[in-house]
Amino acid sequence: MSHIARELKMLFYLNSHRNRYVKIDELADLLEVTPRQVRRYREDLDQNGYSVEQLTGPTGGYRLIDSLDKSLMIPDNIMLALTISGKNNESLLKTLHDLPVVPNINRNVDGDNYISDHDIEVLSIISTAIKENKRIRFDYNIYDGRTIDVEPYKIYYTHHTYYLRGYSLFKQVLRKYDIDKISNIKLTDSFTPNESLTKQTGEELLIYGIFDETEETIELKLKYFNDRDASMIDRYFEFKGTLDKENKIYTVKTKNNAEPFYIIFALHNKVEIINDDVKRHYINYLKNYVNKLED
Repeated sequence: MSHIARELKMLFYLNSHRNRYVKIDELADLLEVTPRQVRRYREDLDQNGYSVEQLTGPTGGYRLIDSLDKSLMIPDNIMLALTISGKNNESLLKTLHDLPVVPNINRNVDGDNYISDHDIEVLSIISTAIKENKRIRFDYNIYDGRTIDVEPYKIYYTHHTYYLRGYSLFKQVLRKYDIDKISNIKLTDSFTPNESLTKQTGEELLIYGIFDETEETIELKLKYFNDRDASMIDRYFEFKGTLDKENKIYTVKTKNNAEPFYIIFALHNKVEIINDDVKRHYINYLKNYVNKLED
């Protein structure tokens, strides 16, 4: 893991544990460095404006004084990739390519960027299995810890949880598996991905906002009603749009997929879609989501 990756991980970990002083040895174990290096990271954070308080003594440690600015949004897949790339000695971009796209939808830093070692380990193995077309075997505690064999097709992320979409060799159907419920995972034999299952997986995951990176780009125009909401809307779209304050219109170029519709849904009565073609896409998105809930 790179120097900056470790500093980021330390910063978000301290932010998630602001109710206590985090021991230096605990941070050293988390970052897999020496306590001396942890002290250097703390100095770097201080120099960059993140005030880290130190308490000496047996109950001492480091504590982030101020909560991170809630306007600062860091996608979970970035933090996860930083960790996995360090463990696997891979480039960040290569690791990101193998992980799910995670929308920046109101994902505040406060407590949201800590990824457990368990999830990192499981996701690393599944990511390898998908790349190498390997079946996996694991215990799944929803089924009383039963050991099951699965052909993995896609990792995805929704409702703050990572899931695997895979083909159950026992049930002979595509199923959803909660990463948190998986234990004792290992790679087994090779398999050839089924094209129809790959297509079915992609179609099903569109409901959750998992997209193909080749999606077309659209221009989205939103009418907002309150000047105070304008900056919030811009933040949701990662400051990529432009504001027409006179006419109260926000314009942004974005991919034609579920991500912008999820944002619009979250904003509900704060905005109105101006483009008729985008309105039709949004209505279809809502219909698909309702149909999925009814299923």
